[in-house]
Amino acid sequence: MIRRKIFRNSNLFEICFFFLFIIGCASTGTNNTSAQKDTEAIIELRQKLLQQEVVLERMQKLVADQILLSNELEQSIPPRDLLESMQTGFVELKENTRELEEQIAKLENDLTAFELKIKQIPKPENNHFDTLRKQENIILGLISLQAGNPDQALVYLHDILKQNDKTPLKAQILMSLGNGFLERGHAAQASYYYGIILREYTKTSHVPRALYYLGKAMEELSETEKQKVLWNELINNHPKSPLAKRAIKSLNSSSPISDLVE
Repeated sequence: MIRRKIFRNSNLFEICFFFLFIIGCASTGTNNTSAQKDTEAIIELRQKLLQQEVVLERMQKLVADQILLSNELEQSIPPRDLLESMQTGFVELKENTRELEEQIAKLENDLTAFELKIKQIPKPENNHFDTLRKQENIILGLISLQAGNPDQALVYLHDILKQNDKTPLKAQILMSLGNGFLERGHAAQASYYYGIILREYTKTSHVPRALYYLGKAMEELSETEKQKVLWNELINNHPKSPLAKRAIKSLNSSSPISDLVE
């Protein structure tokens, strides 16, 4: 519609301009009849005509530019059905956004309720974890003793060794530590653990072994007299022990004692 209006206006403008030009020429002809015959007047009239033609061409160019601009404007305006479709899409998007917000709010409420339930769950007692840790350390300590590494075993077995309870497990660990250090040539450290057995576990089956291997440790420390006292106590108090017979044989032998720790 814009293009048609501009085109009509341009046509009317051209007609009006041409009509005025003819009237001007006619009036000039009536008033200056003699001048028409003059060559200079004709030349001047032609120049004016050329100037009017130039102006007319410029006007036509401007009209053409206006027509192109109007076409571009018409093309840039989206069709009505597209605008309606976009409006419908915006409404649907708004509705979907609202539904998502409701779902998010519900999830947040569920998460809050779940966190409250987790907080209400009673936590395990610390004693239970301590027990598990101690059991793990005991297992690792025994593995270290089995591997012939009593120093590492002491690290794992530190807690159970410092306890005052005289349990069979603690007695077994003390004997294993003594044997481990004796096998590695640390007689003084081995004597320490054998001595604990003889002082605190006098009613256990570990006493004969502690007497015999403590005597072995004394031998390595060049404490021959203490070795004889220990082995005599073993022979007198535990005569049925296989280690007592081994001690008798070693005492009666003049060769150095070279029994291995059992």
